[in-house]
Amino acid sequence: MKRYLLFALAVPLFAGVILRSGFTGPWVQGLHGGSDRPIQLRIWDWWSPSRNEELGYYFEEVERTFERNNPDIDVVYQFVPFFNYVQKLSTAMVGDAPPDLFQSSVYWAEGLYQRGMLLTLDDLLEENQGARPALRITRDAFLPSAWRHNHGPSGKVFGIPQMFESQCLLWNLDLLETAARSDKEIRDLFVRRPDGSVDYDRIRFDAVRDWDHFRRIAKKLTTRHPDGSIDQGGFVINAYSGGMGMFSPWMAANGGRYQDSAGTKALFASPSGVGAMEYIARLYWEDNICPPYRREISDVELFQEGKVACMVSGTWAGKDIVRNTLGWKHFAQTGFPPGPLGTGQSTVTWANMLVISRHCPNVDAAWRYIQFVGSLEGALLRLKHLSYNSPRLDLYQTPEWQETLAQFPFQSNVEQLCLVGNKLRQTEIIATDHTANPILETVLLRYLDIIAGEGPYPSVEAALNEAALHVDQVFRRHNTQVERWVTARGEEL
Repeated sequence: MKRYLLFALAVPLFAGVILRSGFTGPWVQGLHGGSDRPIQLRIWDWWSPSRNEELGYYFEEVERTFERNNPDIDVVYQFVPFFNYVQKLSTAMVGDAPPDLFQSSVYWAEGLYQRGMLLTLDDLLEENQGARPALRITRDAFLPSAWRHNHGPSGKVFGIPQMFESQCLLWNLDLLETAARSDKEIRDLFVRRPDGSVDYDRIRFDAVRDWDHFRRIAKKLTTRHPDGSIDQGGFVINAYSGGMGMFSPWMAANGGRYQDSAGTKALFASPSGVGAMEYIARLYWEDNICPPYRREISDVELFQEGKVACMVSGTWAGKDIVRNTLGWKHFAQTGFPPGPLGTGQSTVTWANMLVISRHCPNVDAAWRYIQFVGSLEGALLRLKHLSYNSPRLDLYQTPEWQETLAQFPFQSNVEQLCLVGNKLRQTEIIATDHTANPILETVLLRYLDIIAGEGPYPSVEAALNEAALHVDQVFRRHNTQVERWVTARGEEL
């Protein structure tokens, strides 16, 4: 009897695990009659419903709505972990069961297109001009900065923007509000209501004027124990978290770029890049406003615990912080203030996209799905379930977006952040990080030795030049291979 009881309990538990895993699409679809539909559309994504309930509700409503309007299509989702995505895609593309379409990160999109794995969408976009307005996908429907990673040098389009993200400075408004009560300079960072009172839920997009201003604010937000050690940091820098992640937006604010548009040369070993790297290092070593470097504690943990007032993050982080803290929303996002060589608030931005496999047997069905997800209706579903902003212009004019801003004031500067950013580096991102980040981390860890003439590099500029040399080697190897792929296919990218 005990054996049967254990079996009865195990079966639903096992079924629940399988259902949440995301790799049982055909079986699950069969439960609700999906097998009666003539077209089975296989879609890959890394947004797995096993991560949180919101993703489950989102995919459920997208599937239900799309299938209601397309009774000939059976949507089959398969969810693949982000860090295994490219490997599994590469295997699937040369096998007999590639996905029809999938969400692609900008980390991989250019490379997948150059390898000939993605279908160009120009003909579909041309035919789409006659679609009804609700499903019309045009370049003009998207923020200009969102339509930058989805096409090659020739202008051929291989993806439709789905998600639009930006790096930002994230501010703990609890800590800022406390300091603002007695400090006008910090109080002036906040938005003013029409009656002149301070809105402590919102920070002005251009609140921090320049790098000197940021240093003063960060120093004021730093508190210390009697022995001089930091109790609360004004800013957090983690030398072990990957150098380019923090370096790129500060460099953008100083008028610099990571690479040329063709992906043939690194540009970060420039006066703009050297100035940004030295500025970050001085914040830590000279201004002493940051908690000590520690591998085992992440920036966001310190931020959520109220131990730092500001950190480098991204527009995606808000929803995760709200979830992780069980509802805390008193934080804000801004761009990076201009450096000595910069001209205004800046950052780096990117748009992940939906792409169609080159040998997709169901191109019409895949395009219909992209039309729906890329439409305003699709953007509103992501807003409803995931609180995501959109690469679409029209989302920001909707009542739903205004309701989101009222519920989540930290989203107030998202549209501006997405408009002012440089294009995120796009060529061989993982490979270039692998070769450049150790050098940038060394600069952050050994900065005092370097400026004293006792470090592993004679100067910060020399270190960046070496990093750029390694990145250029990655670019050369990659572009040589791309030429072979393109020549073999007889195509223009």
